[in-house]
Amino acid sequence: MRQYRLVLLRKEFPFLDEVAAKLQLDLAEDVHGISIEKGDRNLLSQKGKEDSYSWGGGGHHDYTSYFAVWTEGEEKRIYELRNEGFSATGSGERHEWDADTIGEQLFAQNIVPDFIVECEKNDHDDNGNGEVTRYWTIHKMSKFNLSGYHQERIDEAAAVIKAEIAAACAEEVGHER
Repeated sequence: MRQYRLVLLRKEFPFLDEVAAKLQLDLAEDVHGISIEKGDRNLLSQKGKEDSYSWGGGGHHDYTSYFAVWTEGEEKRIYELRNEGFSATGSGERHEWDADTIGEQLFAQNIVPDFIVECEKNDHDDNGNGEVTRYWTIHKMSKFNLSGYHQERIDEAAAVIKAEIAAACAEEVGHER
């Protein structure tokens, strides 16, 4: 069953091997952890996350990464979206970084994806079996109104800016008296 599933997923989603290569994963190992869902506005408000900790004897590297996949002409394009996260070492060194939401990154890059691929890797023993767990979700975005979503966010930002301007003008009028 595993090989049949792998062949069918590769046929339907030929970009999966390239995503796996970017993450240095083996698609064949993860084939049963791959699900397919309809993309929605909740997905666009998410951020990728990364957490790594290393010390002399080991460490972990957990993440949830997102990839936008779209067609440009005859070619499939894949763009890895930025993650927020932190890394630390046993010596106390720590780095943190932020990232925009998926929707903001797509807007900034002018990308209208056909799919968003979510890859989650967990090195921790949260699953109770002592093994690394990986889950993939292929979010189909073709029916989602991305331009409408962006317009809603633009309208929200405009309302906030207008309120800030009105508040600043009210302060100026109050100081003039």
